[in-house]
Amino acid sequence: MKKFLLLMSCFTAIVAQSQQWVIKRPFEEGVILRGGDCNGIGNYIVGNCNNVGKSGYTDAYAMYVNNDGEYVEKTFRHEGYRTNLCAAIGLDDGNAFVVGIKGGTLTDIYHDTLWISVMTPELEIVEEHNYPLIEPYKTWTSDVYLAFNNYGEIIVLADVSEKDYPMITNGVYAVFKCDTHGNILKSKYFAEGHGVGGARPTGIIRVPDSDMMMLLGQGFSYSNYHSICYIDNDLEKVNVYQLPWKESIWNYTDYWKPNGHFLMSSTTFHQGATSEPQYAAVFEVDDRGRYIDTLVYDRPDTADYTAQFGSMAYAGNDDIFIATFCQKGVYGQMTADAVICLIDSDLNLKGTKRLKDDGTLIRILRCCRTSDGGCLVFGQCPNIKDRELLCVWKLLPEDFILPWTLNDNPEVSPHHEAYPNPTSGYFNVILDNEESQNVVVSITGEDGCKYFERRLEARGKLTVDVSSLENGAYFYEITTKGRSIRKGKFIKY
Repeated sequence: MKKFLLLMSCFTAIVAQSQQWVIKRPFEEGVILRGGDCNGIGNYIVGNCNNVGKSGYTDAYAMYVNNDGEYVEKTFRHEGYRTNLCAAIGLDDGNAFVVGIKGGTLTDIYHDTLWISVMTPELEIVEEHNYPLIEPYKTWTSDVYLAFNNYGEIIVLADVSEKDYPMITNGVYAVFKCDTHGNILKSKYFAEGHGVGGARPTGIIRVPDSDMMMLLGQGFSYSNYHSICYIDNDLEKVNVYQLPWKESIWNYTDYWKPNGHFLMSSTTFHQGATSEPQYAAVFEVDDRGRYIDTLVYDRPDTADYTAQFGSMAYAGNDDIFIATFCQKGVYGQMTADAVICLIDSDLNLKGTKRLKDDGTLIRILRCCRTSDGGCLVFGQCPNIKDRELLCVWKLLPEDFILPWTLNDNPEVSPHHEAYPNPTSGYFNVILDNEESQNVVVSITGEDGCKYFERRLEARGKLTVDVSSLENGAYFYEITTKGRSIRKGKFIKY
């Protein structure tokens, strides 16, 4: 590994700061990093890059990096068609189970082959399989997800489409059960998606103490709604439950709590907002997808960071890392930095870490745990000279600080009560400020559970839709800029 680093030392920078380091690797041909995992020692990162020969094809790309920032990388070129590595999962022997897609030409860009391999830390392929997708199915996306089941097998979830529908999905997703050598043991195609774009898978997770796997995605049950779908060990669908927030766009999870709840991160839209409509959040959900609690990432203690992708990484000791970034400005003149948040399983914020590179647009793509209790955050950084950088940051829990101190007893202004009260659908609250302002509305039950938290834009009067809540008594609080301005009690019937 060190010999390989010497060959690259002329154009690669590793910068150490406190307990972290960052790899900055120039890439004239461009690179997109799509997934990664820890093998117990170091980390695999996979994706694709443009062909170095400027042919217009894409080549598969992989990197292996250890905890000190030493790394190797490799491009896998297959002449005449496109290749892309989509996901990796670490094996007990230190190797990785890697899934990619192959196929397509310069004029027909679909992929028709599932490419499964076992890769060593030196990025040598020791086992390789090519599985053509069943006709008429192809794939135009790189949305492939991996997870172990409770029997030590690997479940592959892939987004596929019929050949006659280029560039969009049409309700089809495929599930493959494999052994750790890459042999497919069983496969099934699901073609009953709902909505304009059909079903769109966004993640997969093992259900503890069960023979079932949980799929996450859009359109599994109702048109365009996000759902969780359970399948059994025979890949048969068991149950589908609609998630309660239809505005969410991406959902990722890989952590179950002892009480049977799981955590899910998401980029979410504010309903009715006229500016900065997106926010990032982490939800606690029960096994039927019912909302339990949330941590919203546009509160004063988390700053205002709006976008995230595969953003959760669990490192043990109740340390959970969430990667977010924010883009500001118009296209072509954007600036951005990123904030990584450290939380615990009860959705308490333990600290944040800001990543920033002057003159660089940071686009965080993924984060994954490391074997020493930290996380890797990786993405792309096209800088002011239009030269793209591949960046990998290493962070440990001691790098994180709490940037804000919240007032536990904020001063509350006099106000009118919520009306109508009781209510079956919505209530109104009069605000002192007639100018447009961003406020956060939180609703908590008498049991202490938080049932609702959203940022809304209000002017003079705020209207809150509570029709989805169960009947009972609730407490509401309205805050702006970290200061409570309204609070009270209402009855939902």
